[in-house]
Order: sequence, then C-alpha cells, then structure tokens
Amino acid sequence: VCLRRLPDFEIAPLGNNRAELAKRVGGIELARYRLDEQTGQFVRVATPTVPDYLKPYQADTALHQRIGNYFTGIFPSDSDMHISYMVVYMNSAPQHFSALIQDLDGKWQLHVNLFDIGAPRNLIEVLTHEYAHMLTLNKNQVRRAEHTFRPSIKRSDFDKLRATCNGRFYTGVSCALDEAYLNAFGNRFWTGEVYESWIEVFFMVYNDPAGYRTALDEFYANHREQFVSPYAATNPREDIAESWTEFILRPKPSGTSIADQKVLFFYEFPELVQTREEIIQGVCQYAVDQK
Repeated sequence: VCLRRLPDFEIAPLGNNRAELAKRVGGIELARYRLDEQTGQFVRVATPTVPDYLKPYQADTALHQRIGNYFTGIFPSDSDMHISYMVVYMNSAPQHFSALIQDLDGKWQLHVNLFDIGAPRNLIEVLTHEYAHMLTLNKNQVRRAEHTFRPSIKRSDFDKLRATCNGRFYTGVSCALDEAYLNAFGNRFWTGEVYESWIEVFFMVYNDPAGYRTALDEFYANHREQFVSPYAATNPREDIAESWTEFILRPKPSGTSIADQKVLFFYEFPELVQTREEIIQGVCQYAVDQK
C-alpha cells in the first residue's frame, strides 16, 4: 500500500536513442555524487561529457537526489552498511544491471541505472537487493579469497581456494566468516548436487563465456523450486540477496519449497525481523512525507 502511494518518477522515454545507447558497452555515466554527512544530501563531484540526448537526464539533479534519499532515508545504516558515494548512469544494452554496489575499502558506492528506474516500487526492490549485499558482504561478514581464476580453470583451482575457508562457506569469490548470514545460508541451501552443478556453470564464466548464459538458464530450470527468481540462481551471493528482497517486501511464505525456506531463513534472526520492520516503516513514512 505504501509503495503505491509513492509519487511516480517523471523520466522522459529514450525513444529512438535507445538503440544508440545500447551500442555503448557498460552504458554511459551521467554523474557522480558524494554523501555530505552533515546535510544528508548527495553533492555532485563529477559531471562527465555525455551525448546531447542524455543531457536532460544528466541535468535532473532532483531525480538523482530522490534516488539517493530513498536509500539513506528508508534503509537503516551503520558503520558496515553506509552509502558514501553514488553513480548515476544509463545503460540499455541487452545484458545490463539495474544497479550495483561496490565496497571501496569499507565505503560503499551505489550505482543506479536510470534506464531501469520505472515506478518507485521497482526502485525500492532494486535498492532492497543492493542493501542485502551490504548486509551480507561487509567486512564483518566475509573475507575475500585470493582470486587466481583464469581461462582453463580446473576443479583443483576452485578446491584450493575453497580450502582456505577452513570449512566456512565459499561463495566462489569470498569466504564467509563463522557468524555470517551467508555462512549459515550457504551451508544450509548450497550443498550437495545443487552446489556441484553450480560449480560447473561457474567455471564457464572463465572457460566458455559464450555458453555461460545458456548453462545458467539450464541450471535454474533444473532447480526452479529452489530459487525465488531466475537471477537468484546466478550464485550464492545473488541468491541470498534475492531471497532477502522477498523477505522484506512480500508476506511471510506459507509453502515448504526450498525457495520458501530461503525466505523463512531470515525470520530466524530477530535483528533481521526488526530491520524488516524499519524498512517497511521507512517506505511508509517516505510516502507520507511526499504527500
């Protein structure tokens, strides 16, 4: 109900320029911002040169601020989960991200693709997903493994890195720490056949990039009941983020599928249930404030 009350975004369609933008691999950056801790506002620190058809999107500082304010105003923050920078960009390529978040030596940088903003509900879902990455991948949750993967990766390479986790869950990139949410989540849901099958798909990122997408689609089709969305099957990091988004924005599931169990996993942690309530209250307060 609160999501429906949020005023819509006013973003002009790209029209014929969509195809032109799609040719730009990685999209085009519009602006960079730094969060002013005293005012709580994002201050623009860079304005790159862009094609004329993107200048109206680049100049819409009010829209950029509103996006940043959604994150800082709705989602709880602390020293481990705190946005310091924001990058606004446009990307209409067939394979693109709606948003992503980077850990820059303990400071998080949010990237938001205006092409995918759509309705406020869409943005809140995207930001909820990115918040999950901060929650589960901060320095107190995981330790990055020394990454030596290359073309012609072998299972022995993967197993050597996995062994450095000393029994804690290995995501393919990092080792979960003992008390990490991802350690409990991974060791419960990413074991046995599903993990072994995923490893073969994971290798294709390096050994057969052209066939990776097809292999990932097949992996999801073979384990559909275990994932809340196709994107959740990408890897354990995206699985816990997609499951978290369901936990925050959907009613408590009553089913017994593994996908439902992944959402119910978060209800086992009182602090996460409290965070869920705070996020929902934040959305509703934001809807009231904008009326």
